Amino acid sequence: MSVPDLPAAEIDYTIIRRPRRKTVGLVVRADGRVEVLAPPGVSSGRIAAFVQQKTTWISDKQQRHQLAAERYPAKRFQSGETFLLLGKPFTLQIQQGKRQISMAENSLHISLRDISPNPVRRMIERWYKELALEYITRRSGELALLIGRKPSGIGIKGYRSRWGSCHADGRIYLNWRLIMAPAFVIDHVIMHELCHLIHPNHSATFKQLLTTIDPHYRQARKWLKEHHFALNF
Repeated sequence: MSVPDLPAAEIDYTIIRRPRRKTVGLVVRADGRVEVLAPPGVSSGRIAAFVQQKTTWISDKQQRHQLAAERYPAKRFQSGETFLLLGKPFTLQIQQGKRQISMAENSLHISLRDISPNPVRRMIERWYKELALEYITRRSGELALLIGRKPSGIGIKGYRSRWGSCHADGRIYLNWRLIMAPAFVIDHVIMHELCHLIHPNHSATFKQLLTTIDPHYRQARKWLKEHHFALNF
């Protein structure tokens, strides 16, 4: 019996078809967008029915994201705002002068000629990226010893909806925003991607390996779920 096209309770969503996917899944992004991940052969009508069945779950997710966004409002890049580094908060202090950035006790000091928001943002983002690449490269090398497999390359990316990726040729990339998270959270994401060097999937054997080498697996996942908005600006 064919499934007719349904309005899915007026929920807007984007269908992303993935050849290797076996089932239909839902993702509610931080900005409230709904994405349906589906195999190529699933009809639009069946997808619409699936979304309609999940309207309560989708609404709850969107509401949670909205509350989190209100808890972590967009940065204005002005003195007095709080920024994170390895989970520790630092108060931003901006002044006009020669271009430089430094940390002292609980403060992040920035000096530059143009102290308007965009130049300050670019300076902070570049600083984060430099620290992230150095830190993630070092920790990836150390943690790779746990599984006896080294990545062919390590880099950072500006992902908006994922924390890391592992390519078929062994390259690993992590979201530079992770440098704001606590060290155990960064380690978790690194170990997650390292495990994909052995198991390029999310099978039971992959999870078994990850939970074996990562003692903070559950705590890290919980932290990211509850505080991921703190890593965006």
